[in-house]
Amino acid sequence: MKDRRGFTLIEIMIAIVILGIVAVVAITNLQLWIYHTRYTGFLRDVFTEFQQGRQRAIGTSIPHTVEVDTAANTVRLRRASDNVYVHSTLTAPVSCDIVSGSSVTFETNGSATSNGNVRISNLHNAADNQLITVTLGTGRVKLQ
Repeated sequence: MKDRRGFTLIEIMIAIVILGIVAVVAITNLQLWIYHTRYTGFLRDVFTEFQQGRQRAIGTSIPHTVEVDTAANTVRLRRASDNVYVHSTLTAPVSCDIVSGSSVTFETNGSATSNGNVRISNLHNAADNQLITVTLGTGRVKLQ
């Protein structure tokens, strides 16, 4: 009897089809993970920008304003007295959207001159939807 080693063409085709299905599932999940990671990174950057605005106002004795532009999907921190921007502009990644938001000025004692709300959402996952709030008076910055 002849020794037959190796794979048939059908066995190889089945293995390729299974690998293709696994690859499609993996790429889809990887893409969703990338969108979520970009969203959480941008959310943290905006939250930090608000906290830095308050801390810089207290530390430098100069009021600072965090500007939220929902049309351009950007957030910027500037000194309120001379309109000099402290950092470069934070621009939302393609997968994120600043749904609503208002600018907030922090006074030298750390208080806020107005309530501030910024809602940021992930365009690829409706569950990724967070709100950053600044409390009038105390200037407390919270992530909800």
